Amino acid sequence: MNKIKIEKKECDYRKIILSLDKKQYLKFIDDILPLCQIAEKNSNPKNLKYTLMLNGIKTPDMLTGGWANRCEDFKFVLFLDFDNHAWWQVQVQLEMLTERFNLSPFYVFQTENLNKKDFQGDEYGSYNCVCLTKQRFTDIFKIQDETTCDQAHKHLPRVYHFHSSILRQKSKGSKKSPTFRCVVGDLNKTYDQPISSAHLKFLENVYPVPKIKYSNPDGFESLWLADYSTSSK
Repeated sequence: MNKIKIEKKECDYRKIILSLDKKQYLKFIDDILPLCQIAEKNSNPKNLKYTLMLNGIKTPDMLTGGWANRCEDFKFVLFLDFDNHAWWQVQVQLEMLTERFNLSPFYVFQTENLNKKDFQGDEYGSYNCVCLTKQRFTDIFKIQDETTCDQAHKHLPRVYHFHSSILRQKSKGSKKSPTFRCVVGDLNKTYDQPISSAHLKFLENVYPVPKIKYSNPDGFESLWLADYSTSSK
């Protein structure tokens, strides 16, 4: 039998955790709305020092796995996760980032093997994008904030105890492993940006990626892989 957990922290902060089935979850939301309205109505409008946020999530129950963007020297490669995007919009954003931040090319992977088109005939889908140019932790967020990539993907490294982005590499439920789509960038150039040797080795061992001319690999070998549970299908 699951028990309600209440965590008490500073400044009267409270975190309440309870597990419900779908029927009780939906009933709880309906039942608590009148209480929220009463509490808000009876509060002193000049002394609203507390905010109550109720977040309901589906318990992660589907096992999958991926790789982290952390490097051995506490630098990071750039991971981007685009869900339900027009392909041309993703491509334009990657080209913009490459020029704006002096990045090496992006490897692009499709996370759904579907050739979907919208009413205008534009291809759309979900894409994972990897750039091996190494960045500081805070600079990763600055670059991501220039894009329309998934908000949860951007936020998770700030709260996850390992403080790294994870991109799925294994299958997930009915979804197969991501498949390599293309490189966005000039394959004829030589790139002198510092890049992660460990991530490059992983890419070349797992996917049929083309050779890119990197002149400044870091020589490190450590790469972190992660098995994790997700609630998304």
